[in-house]
Amino acid sequence: MGELLSKFELLDPTGKQELLDYLDFLIARRRKKQEKKFDYETYLQKILTISTWSDEEMAPVEEAHQLISNWQPQQW
Repeated sequence: MGELLSKFELLDPTGKQELLDYLDFLIARRRKKQEKKFDYETYLQKILTISTWSDEEMAPVEEAHQLISNWQPQQW
């Protein structure tokens, strides 16, 4: 640690600021990695909010699918 401080003191003010900014970057990156841990409970709540459609609601979608599937490209 003493070596680090002695080298830090050799830097000009701009170099010191760059080093401090880089340390802030490393700390922020580490925090982001820690935050990315999988949260099962949150995932479960998101899954439970997904809605399902009834057959009646899906009928127009299926009909449109059939119509689009029957399209024929124009001949050149």
